[in-house]
Amino acid sequence: MRRSWSIIAAAAILAFAPACGYYSAKGRTAGDIKKIAVPNLANETTEPDIEIAITENLRAGLIKDNTLKVVTEGEADAILEATIVDYRNVPYTFNTELQADQYRLVVALLASLFNPKENTYVWKDRRIEAHSDYYLETATERTYDRALEEVYKDIVEGILNATTQEW
Repeated sequence: MRRSWSIIAAAAILAFAPACGYYSAKGRTAGDIKKIAVPNLANETTEPDIEIAITENLRAGLIKDNTLKVVTEGEADAILEATIVDYRNVPYTFNTELQADQYRLVVALLASLFNPKENTYVWKDRRIEAHSDYYLETATERTYDRALEEVYKDIVEGILNATTQEW
């Protein structure tokens, strides 16, 4: 009886071993993209200089993530082309006097990733949108600056998600 359990256990291990045996050490990036250039974004909104802040935060976020190396366009495997198409800072919740006390900050990009070596787009015209809420009352941690930081972080994550492949 003990021997039959051993045979059943060995058979079960052999049956499931192929499913566990495959593991890819391949990187997360799409194809051979290891280096990315992030030129200054265009701005189609009325918010002045938002393109400068988002470009800087994109570069910093990509450097911090370290999945892709941020380089100049001449060295890049891919070039991020992006335009800020939406910036809204709108009332979101109201108090009993119908005064706004919570706002929603929304930023959206229309982005494409161009492969200059193959002269093709890895992906094209993706809308990457992020939002975060904050309160006017400065006693809370949910300030405009904090909301803006979260929006920047989510945009970087959106670019990375669009660029990296599924596991």
